[in-house]
Amino acid sequence: MTSRTDGTTVLHSGDSVSKVGSFYVDTLAREGWKTVSKYQGQFSANIVAKRGKEGVTVQASPTGSGTSISISKYPLG
Repeated sequence: MTSRTDGTTVLHSGDSVSKVGSFYVDTLAREGWKTVSKYQGQFSANIVAKRGKEGVTVQASPTGSGTSISISKYPLG
């Protein structure tokens, strides 16, 4: 873990953006989250999902030594 603030966690992985994006798509689905939107490319991944009255956004982008991952969880109106 790189940092953590209220509702947002930033992580780092040595894996590629593509591999990280696929991991989160699979993991969110397995945990009961419904994907609202998804973009996965070579240089970025952005996944928005919801479960009940909660939402989550996962963003991944390349860094010099791997991938930076930002996970934000928030209540839905």
